[in-house]
Amino acid sequence: MAQPPDPAPRTAPLRVPASAWLRPALLLVGGLLVAALLLAVDQLVAAVAMALFALLMGYWTSPLRSGQHEPLTSALAARGPGDSVILWAPGDPLSARLQTAVRSTRTDVTWVNVYRDAEAAQLLAEHGGREALPLVLLGDGTEVRRASVGAFLDASAAAQEAAGRPGTGGPDPA
Repeated sequence: MAQPPDPAPRTAPLRVPASAWLRPALLLVGGLLVAALLLAVDQLVAAVAMALFALLMGYWTSPLRSGQHEPLTSALAARGPGDSVILWAPGDPLSARLQTAVRSTRTDVTWVNVYRDAEAAQLLAEHGGREALPLVLLGDGTEVRRASVGAFLDASAAAQEAAGRPGTGGPDPA
């Protein structure tokens, strides 16, 4: 039996722009040049360390790093009143900062990679495109474009408080 056609046309996921490769390429080439200079002055250990660091930073800042991903439709369906859905892209500096700051496994945060999800790419286009990354969608309907760590934590704490869940939006008190 044939499947009925999908009524909603889907757009393809965002293509990785060439500019997303500039930072990783510069980090890699610059780090390898410094490693070559260190090797030229017989600093083998420093040269190897620098080459490894250049490879790590080139990978970390590149679109090759896939990171966490949940499809947008399931993320929005599972989102509660105090929960957050964060649209991010590999190679985007603000997305990387936000992921680093919110790196623990949190049940109130769901990450959606816009390069892997057509619906997320379409939603991002409706909110200003790549210039809006990272885009935070809170359960109470609040949206935070180009969310910094502080803006995300403040908005998340406010959403948690409004939902009646205390204090999961910020760092744990020590």
